[in-house]
Amino acid sequence: MLKYQGAVAAEGHLTEIAHTEGDEAVMRVAQHMSATEVAQVTSEADVVKPSLLHTAITPEQFSGVFRRVGVRWSAAEQEDCPLETLREFQEELKQFFCAFILLNEGEVRRNELMRVVLDEQNGIEALVFSFVHEKDLPEFIATDGAMSDHGDWREVLNVLHYSFADEWRKFKMLVPQDYNGRHYNNFIHDVAAGIYATAVSEGVAKRQEVEKVDDLFTPLE
Repeated sequence: MLKYQGAVAAEGHLTEIAHTEGDEAVMRVAQHMSATEVAQVTSEADVVKPSLLHTAITPEQFSGVFRRVGVRWSAAEQEDCPLETLREFQEELKQFFCAFILLNEGEVRRNELMRVVLDEQNGIEALVFSFVHEKDLPEFIATDGAMSDHGDWREVLNVLHYSFADEWRKFKMLVPQDYNGRHYNNFIHDVAAGIYATAVSEGVAKRQEVEKVDDLFTPLE
């Protein structure tokens, strides 16, 4: 697997390619990366300090990356998993969605990525899990996105709201009404456990995809 310094080195390679050969060359390199490798590189980035891969990968790669998000969430399998730990998982997934959705410009591209999430097992639940702790979510839902701010979680949810009406209705129905109550705690625990199970299953199935980072960045013709 790529280690931390490997991920940073990979991003450095991509940056060098972008400067010398342009964005299209980065996209060509990115398309030869496995979802595991993309996940490892983008895990060291976020919406403030993005990776070039956030905007270079295909929907298929994004699907694979999404399925690996919770691979370190083993604590979610425990019945007594602390609420503080679950909130850390919520924040991690929130940052994931904000980075991949907000860093990609254009309605078509954002809808394409959101469609990937919605087609995944527990995809809509993962969106609720990510943003249910936001204190302004009830008002956002009540106003149907009218209080949208540029560049935060509201902008992510507006992709869902404006382009996927049926899924938006399901999102609203899934939001627990008893914040910090039993139903809320059970919901976020169950979703986190499901995301972890998916990530573990995907990681085992795709273990053979992991390659050495140096093999990814051969000189382009």
